[in-house]
This record gives sequence, C-alpha cells and structure tokens, in this order.
Amino acid sequence: MRGLFITGTDTDVGKTWMTASIASQLLARNEHKIGLYKPACSGSVRNEEGRLYWPDLEHLYIALREQFPRDRICPQTFEAPLAPPVAAAAEEKQIDSELLRTGIDWWRERVDMLLVEGVGGWYCPLSEDEMVADFATELAFPVVIVARLGLGTINHTLLTLDAVRSRGLTVAGVILNEPVALEGDASVESNAEQIERWGKTSVLGISRHDQHYQPRQTEETDWFGLSVESSRT
Repeated sequence: MRGLFITGTDTDVGKTWMTASIASQLLARNEHKIGLYKPACSGSVRNEEGRLYWPDLEHLYIALREQFPRDRICPQTFEAPLAPPVAAAAEEKQIDSELLRTGIDWWRERVDMLLVEGVGGWYCPLSEDEMVADFATELAFPVVIVARLGLGTINHTLLTLDAVRSRGLTVAGVILNEPVALEGDASVESNAEQIERWGKTSVLGISRHDQHYQPRQTEETDWFGLSVESSRT
C-alpha cells in the first residue's frame, strides 16, 4: 500500500479540505483504490437533531463517496476542540496508541493508496507519549505540507520544512491554501516563489478561497507518483 502523509503549518490551514481534494482528484482518474485515514479527530458539533458529528470526518467520508465506514476513516473521536490527548482526558479517556497503528493496517489489503491526514501541526501532541511527527516518521510516507497562502506563510512553511526533514522524511511538496478570503494581501503573488527558493521544494498547487485546487506547473498533480510504499509491516 502506497501513501502520503498530509500535515499543516498550523491548525485550521485546510488540511482536511486539501486531503479530501487530493482523494477526489485520484478517484476521478479511476485508476486506483484510494483510502483516507485520520488517526484521531477532536472537535464535534451537533446537527439539527442534536446528534454529535465531526465536520472533518464527515468531509473525508463524503470525499470517499461514502464507500468506507466512518470509524475506519477515523477510529478515535473526541468532543473538545483540543489536541487529541487533552480532548481524550476531558472525557476521562486516553488515546489508544495501538489503535492509531492498527487503524492503518485495516486499509492495507483494501486500497492501493492511503492518504493519512495529521492532527493540527507537525508537533501537535497525538497521544500521551508521541507527537504527530513521531507517528509520521514511523510510517515514512512522503509528506505534503498544507500552508496558508497569505502573509507570514514563508516563515511558517520553512520552519515546518526543516522539522519534517529533520526526521529524515521526504517532502513531496507544499500546497498553499486560502481558508479565509484574503483582501489586499500582496504577498499572495510572491509567496509560492519565495517558498520554493528558500525552502528548496515545490509548491505543487494553490487553492484560493472556495475554489478548487489548481496545480502550478502541470495540468494535474501526480499524487500517486509522489507516494511510496508504507514501511510499516
């Protein structure tokens, strides 16, 4: 099973949105079986009937055309919008570290490629004794970094690039996303070029507010070609 790991320079940069977008692009080609996995999800809301649901999880579920169970896409969910171990503690629970990993194993014989979305940023706590960075390092998938499009993103992106590379991982590239509409921000015209220059990486594409992902250099991004086989046995 091949895979990519999607992380972000911060929370709410649009990781889930972009992970779902990548899945949709791959499924549209109808060449490979695609899965999505988010090891833990915190931050629920109530629908009109008063039932709890997790918007991020729902977005991923729909992106996979409702073909896989929600609890396989994300096996561990918590109500509070906090780092997973903190959200779990608020419910007098703990993150199940073994389930973080066996949750991925379930996909192994079912899909050709798995997109794994991290939680928060690269150094966000994931369990009582590990961060997202530790989990991603164990998987050893190439990393896609989702960053904000606007002013300040150069610094945040370069810091995240250094952090990912310090783990010996391959950076597949950067996506610049505009989760909140930007007005009068001149940096959006030059940020991609500056990140490529100083970060020695490729900005694969840009997603403007409420618009579809647009590749920068080619007609479409070869997500499957950027992925590699999992090192986890």
